[in-house]
Amino acid sequence: MDIKEVKTAIKVGDFVLRKNHRNKISIEYLSNLDKKIITDNSARIYLMVQDGIIKKIGGSTSKGGIKTTMMFYISAMTGSPGVPRFVLHLLIEKALREKSKIELFMITSPKTLATVNGLFGSKKVEIASFKEMEDLCKSDYYSKKNKYPDWNFQ
Repeated sequence: MDIKEVKTAIKVGDFVLRKNHRNKISIEYLSNLDKKIITDNSARIYLMVQDGIIKKIGGSTSKGGIKTTMMFYISAMTGSPGVPRFVLHLLIEKALREKSKIELFMITSPKTLATVNGLFGSKKVEIASFKEMEDLCKSDYYSKKNKYPDWNFQ
């Protein structure tokens, strides 16, 4: 599916090759982007796009925003990454070496007030769950392409 068909995503950066480093890739975030956008803790969906085509749909609520979420991918050659992140790191590297453009897009939803139960009672808090957003994005993609994006392994 072409990223141009997506109405709710904003571009946040481009993947780039790193030189002389164990981790082969990095991300250059758009300079005109408000720093709050890439560090906002709201639930988020991310789209990895190769030459305009969506290759991966993922989601996260990790603290530190999209920047922290992407650290799992760009630092996958160190530590003990999960297999999907390790493989995606290498797929992105291969695509970049073959002169593809790999972009990062993000979707967020407004928070909504909900009742959340604790140990001693309930409290109204603002929430935005990424799982429902991610499931909807994958469902939308599947309904259009009759398959999931190439890099969605799980």
